[in-house]
Order: sequence, then C-alpha cells, then structure tokens
Amino acid sequence: MRLSNSILVLIFTLLLFACGPSNTVKVSNFSPSGEVEKLTTFTIEFSESLAPADTLDKWLTDEFVEFEPKIAGKFKWVDARTLIFSPDYPLQPIQSYSANVTPKVLFDTKFAPSFEEYSFSTPDFDVTKVDLFWSRVPNKSYTLSVQANIHFNYPVVPDQLKNYLIVKMGGEEVKDYQIITENSADLIALNFGEIEQSEKTQEFEITVNKGLESVIGKKPLEDTRSFENELPPLTRLAITGVSSGFDGESGWITVSTTQMVDEKQLAKFVSIEPPKPMSYFITDNQFRIEADLTNITMITLKIKKGLPGMYGGELETDFEQVVSMVNLKPSINFAEKKAKYLMMSGAKNLQVNVVNVDKAEMEVSQVFKNNLLHFLDRYSYSYYYDNYYNTSYDAGNYGRELYTKKIDVSAGQNWLKKVNLNLADAIKEDYKGIYTVSVRSAEDRWVQDSKMLAISDLGLIAKKGTNQILVFANSIGTTDPLPGVEISIISTNNQIILSGKTDQNGVVKFVDLDQKIKGFTPRLVTAEFEKDFNYLDLDETNIETSRFDVGGIYEYSSKFNAFIYGDR
Repeated sequence: MRLSNSILVLIFTLLLFACGPSNTVKVSNFSPSGEVEKLTTFTIEFSESLAPADTLDKWLTDEFVEFEPKIAGKFKWVDARTLIFSPDYPLQPIQSYSANVTPKVLFDTKFAPSFEEYSFSTPDFDVTKVDLFWSRVPNKSYTLSVQANIHFNYPVVPDQLKNYLIVKMGGEEVKDYQIITENSADLIALNFGEIEQSEKTQEFEITVNKGLESVIGKKPLEDTRSFENELPPLTRLAITGVSSGFDGESGWITVSTTQMVDEKQLAKFVSIEPPKPMSYFITDNQFRIEADLTNITMITLKIKKGLPGMYGGELETDFEQVVSMVNLKPSINFAEKKAKYLMMSGAKNLQVNVVNVDKAEMEVSQVFKNNLLHFLDRYSYSYYYDNYYNTSYDAGNYGRELYTKKIDVSAGQNWLKKVNLNLADAIKEDYKGIYTVSVRSAEDRWVQDSKMLAISDLGLIAKKGTNQILVFANSIGTTDPLPGVEISIISTNNQIILSGKTDQNGVVKFVDLDQKIKGFTPRLVTAEFEKDFNYLDLDETNIETSRFDVGGIYEYSSKFNAFIYGDR
C-alpha cells in the first residue's frame, strides 16, 4: 500500500523537527556544589546563549537565581552563556542552601527552561587536628608539662568542651588536666600539669565526643573524634609539621616542633634554597621564618641535626623538605582603617592595599545629610562573626550612587600592590552629605573593603558640660577659627534640637539644656558653611574619663595646692 503525499509530508516534517536543534535550555554546570566555603563565587553555565550584549560585564540585581535561605549579592554575565553570582557577605555557617534558576535568565529568547534544583552547604562543625608539645606549667617557670592544642573549624566554649572531652595518657584516663583557654575560640589549649620525664615516647589519646556544639549552635558534632598522638621524650626535638604562605609583603614558613626552640640558634641550623635573608619568630611549639620570596613558588627548607630545644632536646637527624608556597587569599584593604575625614581642599586620595586581585572596581556613593543618623545606626553593630570580613557600606535609599570605575591592578602573584585612588571626579556638591567608598574584586564581590568619609575643611570640637554644649569650628587647613558656621545638634531620634552660628572666635554656645532639650538626647553635631558639610558622631567621639579622678578639689586648703601637668 502506498502512503499518500500528505502523510509523507507530515512524516518528513516530524523527522525534520526531531533532528533539528532543541528548543530547551539547560544548566550545563553549576559550581561549586556540595560543601562550599563561606566566601565563594558561584558559576552557572547554560547550554545556549541567553544574555544580550548590553548586559555583559555588569553587576546586576535581577534575581536570576533564587537562593533559600536568601543570599545578598549581585549577578554578572561573563558571556552570553555564563552567569556568576558573588555574595556581598559570607554565607551562614553550618547552613544548607538550595538554588533555583529563574526564567529571568531567558531574557527575550524563545527557549523553554529545563532547570533542576541545586543544593550546597557550608561546613558542619568538626574537630580538625590536635597538636602535642612540651611546655612550661603555668605560674611555675621551672616545671615542665605537656600541652595539647585542639583545633576546631568554629569557636567553642571551653567550659562546655570539658563535658565532652576524654584524655588518656599511656592508656590511662587523665582527670586533672587544665583548660588554659578562657574565652570561646577555635583553638582550645589543655595543660596536663607536671609530667614525669622519661626516655620513652609519651602516648596520648584525645577524644571529643559527639554532641558538642560550637558557639554557632545549629548542628552539634555528629560523630565522636579521636586523635592518637605520640610525643617524643624531652631529650629529643621532633618536627611535627611545616606550613607556608604570604602576608602580602613577605613570605613565611612555619615549622611546628615538640618543644620551644632557641631563637638565637636558628640562624646556625636553618637555611633555605634559594638562599634569602631571613628573620625568625618563635612561640611555644612553632618557629616562623620570614623572607622576601617574591615570585618564588618552591622553597627547599633544610634544618641541621643538633638544633637545640629550650628544654634540652635536640634534633636527631637532618631535616629537609620541599615547601610549596601556598597562594595567599585575595584581599583588598584600605591602608587607613579608622580615618573618616578628607580635606575638601586637599588631593582627595585614598590608598588601598591589594593582594592577588588583577582587576577591581571602585564605587562611590553619597549619603544625604538628612539620612545620616539612620545610616550610622544601620552600621553601628557587626553583622557577622567572621573577624576577617570587612564591613560593606551601602548607601541604598539613604543616598545615591555617584561614580564607578574599573581598576587594573596588575600586581605580582602573592605580592602587595599599593593603589592610590583619587576621588576628585566622584565628588558632587549639589547636595550635602557624607560619602561611602567601596573597592572590590571585579569577580568576587566579597573580596572588598569599604569606608565612609566626610570630605570637608571644617574641623569640629564639641564639649558637653553640666547644662551646656560648646562647639568649636576651625579650618583644617589653617587652624583659624571659622565664624558664621551653621551648627546643628541632632537627637538620637533624628530631630534638630539646637542650632546656631559660630561667633568671631569660631565658637557657638548652647545653654540651659535642661529646659531646651528636655526629653531628647544629643547624638550628632553637624556643621555647614557654604558648600561644606561635616559632622561629629557623639557616640564615637566621647572621651572616657571613668578611670581618672576628674572630680576636682572637695576640701579647700589654705596653704598650698599642688598641680602636675603632663607633656603636651
């Protein structure tokens, strides 16, 4: 039987579409996944080209991926198929996340989405290692003991740890050990008191039972962790580990030992190849070598036998190890961390220290003067426990974005590059306020530093007495008093409670505070003169006097009064 022409055409058409290009788009790669670091950038690669040319290489706030729990950050299309997401802040510790790609990635294309749900998590609480070494008994300088350092990936409370800790020495449980560390930390030190010295190796077993929680809480230790360590006798110095890295200006190698070494003897016994001038720093169970290791990736470390320990031990054989210089984590930091003022009549330069970042971006925003108190209150506390993470100031709805600029750093690997930023082009005088300056990696937004700045020539001093406030205004450039400066005192609930202008001596006095500002508490002092604006945050600039006797004389002496003045 022959098929009709219409059926043949239909079959041909179906085959044509079946063999033609797919109309669906998939995620070909989502990384990282599984266990991720708290600071990381995510890459999503698609099977088809999606992003229009005018969206490439720009940080965007569109929610191309929905995270649960939500993660603050921005997206950037590296090319038409590749999207990156960089968080603004560290991910939450001990936290599981899910990610769903949204239809926003399709733009105006006709592709049908075929996306899966992706999951990842930050590390669970765990014990990472235990170090053993000879040490002094606290408060007994001539008595020796053994110290154990227990390393965790999150801080723990020492008193809680003791309830989950089992220590054995030579197979026998030790009950009278002392936890030296007093405050929550990720390294907890134990001391075992006076230990009888012998020619035999000491054997220790340290067990942390499951159920212990870190200060983060959420999820306790799931499995019991046991560490069996051997400690050589006091007469023998042993090397237990070698680590390396960079601090931006010099390279370092840290050598862990079973007892403290004599710093004065290190130069005789320690060498590196290629040879470099070295400096040394010692602790109870480590010594650190620092040297100029610019662009060096491999170092041969040599330690001669006979290296003496402080407690009588010696290194029995020559030690040699090839050390790989681990790359330093990328970082961006302002050279001046606390400074908040720049002269309006000055060069308006800021210095930034950059390590292992090739391309960076500078963002300058302005916070309007009427929103200043709300902005300061927003950043008056720390959002994260990570002490290595820099606060990121965001003007948001308190002001406006003024200026962005790409910066080509081009520094050597693992080496600190000092970059000078000029803010002259970013400053605008049509509205008064302060400024925020952020410098971040062009790809990893969490590699950043940010600071708030007042750019002004108005120098301010405020003094609060029993029932009055004095404000002094002087030129920062010349130190001359400035008359006619408009001074406002703003309360903690953002009301102007006092205002006035400085006199010929650059001073304005506010009196009768009990009556004039009853029910209000002063918080900010602001100063305005023509286009200039500056402020003082009284919460930050109070001088603490509680530890000094500032009460004056209570009983009059008819004979003598003695006064002592310190150097000025």
